[in-house]
Amino acid sequence: MQNNIKQRPNYLRILTIASLSLLGSQMPNIAKADQWTPPINRTNEILIAQQQEVCQLQSSPADNRQGVDFRDRPGSGNNIAFFNNGTPVTVINRSNDGEWTQVTGPNNAQGWVYTPYLQNCNTRSASQLPNTGSTTGGIPIGTMCQVTGWPDSPNIPVQDFPNPRSNPMPYVFQKGTQLQVTQPPAGQQSQTKWVYVSSTANPQQVGWVWKPYIQCN
Repeated sequence: MQNNIKQRPNYLRILTIASLSLLGSQMPNIAKADQWTPPINRTNEILIAQQQEVCQLQSSPADNRQGVDFRDRPGSGNNIAFFNNGTPVTVINRSNDGEWTQVTGPNNAQGWVYTPYLQNCNTRSASQLPNTGSTTGGIPIGTMCQVTGWPDSPNIPVQDFPNPRSNPMPYVFQKGTQLQVTQPPAGQQSQTKWVYVSSTANPQQVGWVWKPYIQCN
């Protein structure tokens, strides 16, 4: 009877040894899993690089509030914050047409601002930001032009920014007025539809005019 007991297999011991052996074979993989780190997202790297671009807010000269609104989206978004001129902001993103820029302001406030309202971006004007087009509607600076107006509007309005939503200047250009294409202020430019001009008779009268309203040499 004793010999039979000695020769009986110890199933518990065998099971324990097998379990330890299986666990040992998986240890290298477990170690690798502990050492794994997520791959670097190149897009995030680019975004981080863009966030290093710091600009200053500068509103239209005609805006007596002396500051800039933050909007919740490009274009006709809702105003969600307001900051005074000169406030530093950090660039996050830009709209496809370049007209709007998403920024971070004081207290981590985020919003969209009209790109021409950004100046002195890392010692560059906002006109040097990508996707914003040429400076004066594709017409070289120094070109002479004349006001042709429109059949229903012989006198044309002059705007403070190249946008129909901007503020009109306190003067208009009459039909036949001689103009010269002029270098726009820092941070302002137009892709194709607006031209920055000055009156040859009154050089202090400058501003943006709708390109179809003038004829250039």
